[in-house]
Amino acid sequence: MTLSSPDSLFRKTSFIAILYIVASMYVFGVWVWSADSPTTAFNSDLRSTLSELIYGTAHKPYVQRVLVPMLTRAVYFTVSGPTLDSLEQKVLELPKVQKETARLGWEIEYFAEYLIALSFAFLALFGFPFVMKNLWSTLYETEQAITNIIPILALLALPPVFLTGPHYIYDLPALFFFTLGMVMMIHGRWTFYYPVFILGCLNKETMVLLSLFFVLLYWKRMPRKSLLLHALTQGVIFAVIKAVITYSFVGNGGAVMDFHLFLNLHILLMGYDWITLVGWTLVLTLVFLDFRKKHEILRKAILLAIPLGVLVLLSGVITELRAAYEMYPIVLLLASHTVLFRFVKIPYHLKQQPLLAAKQP
Repeated sequence: MTLSSPDSLFRKTSFIAILYIVASMYVFGVWVWSADSPTTAFNSDLRSTLSELIYGTAHKPYVQRVLVPMLTRAVYFTVSGPTLDSLEQKVLELPKVQKETARLGWEIEYFAEYLIALSFAFLALFGFPFVMKNLWSTLYETEQAITNIIPILALLALPPVFLTGPHYIYDLPALFFFTLGMVMMIHGRWTFYYPVFILGCLNKETMVLLSLFFVLLYWKRMPRKSLLLHALTQGVIFAVIKAVITYSFVGNGGAVMDFHLFLNLHILLMGYDWITLVGWTLVLTLVFLDFRKKHEILRKAILLAIPLGVLVLLSGVITELRAAYEMYPIVLLLASHTVLFRFVKIPYHLKQQPLLAAKQP
């Protein structure tokens, strides 16, 4: 399959950049405005309202995802003052704003903090397509138009996930940091990888799954001494961050990890509607069809579904797909391989891993 002309719009950097902006704004709008039901709202769980997350009074484990709350407080206290208060008051007097804040269940006394926190979430979502483009072009050699379109598809495929559970301010950053960490790791850019890893761990503890991916990826590609040093470095970073955060919120209610095993077993035994069965059958077919022909890196990365699945089964809610954002870029690329290369017959080449031997941290 070839596109009609070399100057196709989908080859133009400026046009693609505009599409990324528009698609990010649209998907972010869906994310925000779909958080208006008892099951999807930011404040649907009274143990972890957005204001409580920002000011560190929420229950564990939610309060332990500290990155966006810390940044939000820092920005708010930097810009707060009479000018901000006056502007905030004028905005809140608008009938449309009053109607929407009431519908979404926002606490108007924290209106400015909501907007700041949501701004960080938007920045993470806006950065996601650029990272996905890098990941795709790292693994696959295709026409430039295809490379440019994949990130848009990745964005537009997100909204169905938004309807499967409450919205948390750390969800979109988790998607961004995990995907960015994968890219930095594959390229062996350790100077950039470790700051991303630290930020990701501050945002959500599941970032540590990248350490397992590192072992899977570099087991036969890196000298054992370097492999061990990298693994230990990541383990120490995670352990220190986890210990400090746990100690900081030792007095908060809740447990370090929720226990939802029996709830999830009950859900699994309840039976399924045909839409759910068809949906999962389709996804699994697209992921595993022609599996051996797919990129080795993606075939290794999908193994992360095992430890993440165990974590979700024990402490998450299996119907909330947002709990598995770390798998989203992996599943999407494996499924895209099937659609584009088996069914649509687009020409492609698998690329070798950019770095076969890595420098020590």
